[in-house]
Amino acid sequence: MRDYTYLNGARFSINNLFRSLRFDIDRLDMSWVDGEKPEFSRGLRVVDNDAVNTVTVDGEDADNLIYSLTYIFSKEDGQEAFRTATDNYLAVALETKNFLVTSQKKDPEGKSEVVEAVIH
Repeated sequence: MRDYTYLNGARFSINNLFRSLRFDIDRLDMSWVDGEKPEFSRGLRVVDNDAVNTVTVDGEDADNLIYSLTYIFSKEDGQEAFRTATDNYLAVALETKNFLVTSQKKDPEGKSEVVEAVIH
């Protein structure tokens, strides 16, 4: 696997932070010379290998994603339980675009979202 990618013509280095059976979370860092700082220069990329979907997040969403991974890790016992909980969280987060695990609520029918079990 190469250790760089291109977004909007700019080259970013890739550092893998998390890998499960379904998802990869990579940190994207760009260095630039001369000219103005590009709008997107550092963030996270979430790759859903089952749905062949890639989402790039930065700013508050990236902060919420890292916070949520740390939160889930502190609540789960064992690597497999953490990976399962994280896969469930990321499936909901990518669908709703809500990357803060503690704010993922019940659906309109009143059923708990998959991730709510992690919170309790």
